[in-house]
Amino acid sequence: MSKQAVGGWLALAVLWAGGAGAAEVEVNVDAASAYVFRGVTLNDGMVLQPSVEVAGFPVPLTVGVWGNFDLDDYDGALTENQFSEVDWYASYAVALTEKAEVAAGYTEYTYPGAEGDADREASLGLALDLPLAPSLTVYYGLDGAVRKDLYIEAAVEHGVEVGEVALTAGATVGYLDPEAAEAESGFANYTVSLGASYGIVSVTGTYIGQIDDEVLTDEDYDVELVGVLSLTYGF
Repeated sequence: MSKQAVGGWLALAVLWAGGAGAAEVEVNVDAASAYVFRGVTLNDGMVLQPSVEVAGFPVPLTVGVWGNFDLDDYDGALTENQFSEVDWYASYAVALTEKAEVAAGYTEYTYPGAEGDADREASLGLALDLPLAPSLTVYYGLDGAVRKDLYIEAAVEHGVEVGEVALTAGATVGYLDPEAAEAESGFANYTVSLGASYGIVSVTGTYIGQIDDEVLTDEDYDVELVGVLSLTYGF
């Protein structure tokens, strides 16, 4: 599925949502102190990350688009005040039991203004409706720089409500098996996060830890703490 195909799906989904009461559209804007992806620092300065996601179809399909807008230039490595990445994605979820759900997904990572093809990735995840909401997701690169790369992420999360404020705590650990012969495989990174939300506003702080410096190298591991302020509106 190409970027244009997923974009067409999203456009059709938004139009369909306008005339179908069951549709769910979520618009989100994150202001983050840095952009870190799977432990790798892509920008150590401020970024804006808007997204639009549509669900509520007659089938359990979700489509969306997400972007990264750089407010800082990462010591000249990026162009500030421009989008450096726009991702198009779709996922299909199926309940296996009352306590287990599996979801298959596809993401196309595009880089406006950059040379080269997009990165394309498929995913398969299992989520359990159990204490700490454990989940396991496998990502496999289909094309581009991530071709044949395997990344596996395990996650847990717990939330409580204090009055009208929702508090969450979560943790992840990631395992990387890259295609490149010179790259090492192993556990790469972990995260620990705390968040609070009230109405449409939420704040989150995440610590990113380096597990193996031969898998997540010191060159890529630059930022340890990321703070995010989010505004989310659904209709």
